[in-house]
Amino acid sequence: MIEFLKESTFRANEVFTRSIGILSKHYISIAGLCLLLFLVSNSSTILSIYFVEYSDLFKVSMLLLFVFLYFSLQLVLLKRAVHIVKEEPSIGLLRYLPTFWQFSQYIIGLIIYSILAGIVYLLMYVLCFPLLYLGLGIDTVRNEIHPILTGLVMLTVVLRTIFYPFFIIEQKASTFRAYKFSLALTRGNVIRLALIVLAVAFTHLLMVSAEYFGYVLVAKIFSVINSFVMIPMVSIVMSVVYVDMMKNYAGSDDPSLLDNII
Repeated sequence: MIEFLKESTFRANEVFTRSIGILSKHYISIAGLCLLLFLVSNSSTILSIYFVEYSDLFKVSMLLLFVFLYFSLQLVLLKRAVHIVKEEPSIGLLRYLPTFWQFSQYIIGLIIYSILAGIVYLLMYVLCFPLLYLGLGIDTVRNEIHPILTGLVMLTVVLRTIFYPFFIIEQKASTFRAYKFSLALTRGNVIRLALIVLAVAFTHLLMVSAEYFGYVLVAKIFSVINSFVMIPMVSIVMSVVYVDMMKNYAGSDDPSLLDNII
């Protein structure tokens, strides 16, 4: 097990080293897309204050517009990052735009995430219920054990399905097929992915901690670092991992869902 962790850590370090080199060469294009994401996100928050007196129909329309812009830019960022990692020539901004079908499949995937989170949340309560008969207090179960178990299960779900957007934009796969491919691709690689995800999420954790303890200025600094350093880095890192794992993928073109869950 120790040898496996050493190997996983070494491979994670290799991924970061390659990603830093790639990002340094293409920072402007990747950071530009991240800037657009930042502006869309913050503009929606600011404009929502001025839309209070408008009709509900107008507010819903603006909400749908900002959702469409934000998630479309995310898909553009992923597609651009994969092209850079593969060292393919740029195809022009319009060619990077997702089709409506790809966008809808991506949104369906996010909805499935939300449904799974709700199911896991309720299921963990059921599994934790016997602990009450073992003498543990209800507050301990509800505020400590249940959130930890739910978080661990959902982290595993996210790691196993993390590449589904890549299959939607690269392979033009449907949501369900993209999930199956992601499960097949990540089978046996959960620990390596966990090391990589935790590393790139470190500054976000620092930002959340700073906000929790009331260090507003520090939280703002980490927010800027996240937006213009870590988010571009995450897109490149995950694209490097995806491309490398696809090179070594020897599974079926239509992987079985049940065979790859465990």
